[in-house]
Amino acid sequence: MLLVIAVLLMVNMSLGYLLTRQSSEAMISLIQKRMLDISNTAADMLDGDSLVSLKKEDAGTEKYQAIMKTLTYFQDNIELRYIYCIKDMGDGNFVFSVDPTVDDPGEFGSPIVYTDALYQASKGKAAVDLQPYKDAWGTFYSAYSPVFTSDGKVGGIVAVDFDAQWYDQQVTHHIRTILFVGILSLLIGILIVVIVTRRERKRYRVMNDQLNDLTDKVHELVHVVDIEIGTEASETKHETVRQDDAEQEADMKILGEKVHAMQDEIRNHIEMIRKQAYLDALTGIGNKAACIEKAKGLDSAILEGAASFSVVMLDLNGLKQINDNYGHDCGDKALIAASELISDVFGRERVYRIGGDEFIAILEGVSSDEVKILAQRLDDEVAKVNQTERAYYIPLALSKGTAVYLSGEDHDCESVFRRADLAMYDDKKKYYTNLNDRRKSPRPRI
Repeated sequence: MLLVIAVLLMVNMSLGYLLTRQSSEAMISLIQKRMLDISNTAADMLDGDSLVSLKKEDAGTEKYQAIMKTLTYFQDNIELRYIYCIKDMGDGNFVFSVDPTVDDPGEFGSPIVYTDALYQASKGKAAVDLQPYKDAWGTFYSAYSPVFTSDGKVGGIVAVDFDAQWYDQQVTHHIRTILFVGILSLLIGILIVVIVTRRERKRYRVMNDQLNDLTDKVHELVHVVDIEIGTEASETKHETVRQDDAEQEADMKILGEKVHAMQDEIRNHIEMIRKQAYLDALTGIGNKAACIEKAKGLDSAILEGAASFSVVMLDLNGLKQINDNYGHDCGDKALIAASELISDVFGRERVYRIGGDEFIAILEGVSSDEVKILAQRLDDEVAKVNQTERAYYIPLALSKGTAVYLSGEDHDCESVFRRADLAMYDDKKKYYTNLNDRRKSPRPRI
């Protein structure tokens, strides 16, 4: 009995440790995703061509103030303490560019503390610090997102700082909550075990007294009862033991059910956090973290020689214009409408939002001809939406680029993504060129 109790407690403690660790990792992933969402959205709203050419002497100019206005909007509305732009000077050296901080801003050209995440952003990949760093303003974790120029190069970096103490407090608070639930579950389990053990101990004491009494009378009974009566007594004794065993088994079953119920509650809590970590909060489709996990699976399939997929990279045109003219609520509605159209055409489980106005559809087992048919269908659906009444009067437009995995040429899925991204930027240039041509063309006289 004691061995069973010890094993039960050990299993419960091990499971509690494992669940606590998994839950804390999920919470950290959720916070990092939030940090990257803010920096990515800010980066998408900036003009990379203006940022790359910015100099200290440009302070107060129109292009400088446009960047400052965008950063200030995020600082005021998301309660950020620090959001600023960084310039890559080469050889791992980075300096401040535009900093809207009112009190003690970073001076244009002053050095920035180097981190691995900052270096990744300079190479075109958004990243977040895994370890805190310290500078003149305090100790921080930061998210970094590249700002691309019209030719697809990194023109600058947007950084969003999160106080290390706040970050650690969020993680610690979550771990404490899980530990509290786990310890409470363990204590309840111990209490139940103690109660059951006490009942069993009392039952065994009574049974032992009865057996001792029966032993004292065996010699008397053997002389005065016949074999048949003795057999009945033996059968009665065994039946009593079987009944006690059944009661003990029932008590242990109830104990196990209570412990399993508590463990299921913790698992459900972790599963909820995982879903939040892999879903875009605005549109409900997969987010960048989910896309990264999907890319890992594609890379594994490529190594095994079993990969077959196509990629469609999409970008919502005119989002900044919608935000500026009609407000960010309308901009959110445009993003939701775009995500629903893309999901209807390509399948919701295949679509991910990887930036402020960027989406990607990963289509496994779909040929290039089928991708062209789906892309045309998307254009038709967008045209239908533009004929309906909306909260904003700017036509919904999606630039897109497609690419198909080429066996033997593509050694990872990133190369396929890159081709689709370049094709999407070409399509975006054509869209704005045509848009400008239409605006410049003379209106017919009446």
